[in-house]
Amino acid sequence: MVALTEARLAGTQRFPLDGVWGIVLNGTLFNISWFAIVLTHSPYIAPLVVAVHLAVHFSLLGRGMAEARFIALVTAIGAALDQVQFALGVFVVDGARSLGPLWLSCLWPVFATTLGHAFAGFRTRTVTAALVGGIGGGGSYVAGTRLSDVGFADPLLGPIALGVTWAVMFPLLLRLAARFMEELRNDA
Repeated sequence: MVALTEARLAGTQRFPLDGVWGIVLNGTLFNISWFAIVLTHSPYIAPLVVAVHLAVHFSLLGRGMAEARFIALVTAIGAALDQVQFALGVFVVDGARSLGPLWLSCLWPVFATTLGHAFAGFRTRTVTAALVGGIGGGGSYVAGTRLSDVGFADPLLGPIALGVTWAVMFPLLLRLAARFMEELRNDA
């Protein structure tokens, strides 16, 4: 699997799981990893889940270094955004202000893998992407708060703020994914 992953990162191997099966695999892998990270909310297990997720992703679906750079960029943006929300008091840990936990940041590279695959169909549908982002992204955080030690400082305004944030961020991240995927096509 390591040699296959290296070939995928180098861009020397094509994508056998493009199409519907690739979308299904990508979405399924994301959900399995999301649950494993959120349910354990462990600073030790979460990075291991990410490593396995990325190894499987790049072995079967990955699109080279352009996608790897994209995943790193989305991870940095997302982790920073989460930390800002913790600093502003949108989120709390065990009822107290805190830095965002490592396991929460580990969700970002897992999510980033979906932007060029399972969610790619939303790239040209900005309004739909905003609705999906606002409801799905915000809903994902609400579900995460119910399954972990992270909570909203304000149980009404917190989810609303996240819904608005995700309604803006999701279409922007999809456009960013399109640019990175275009870079990959130009390199091929």
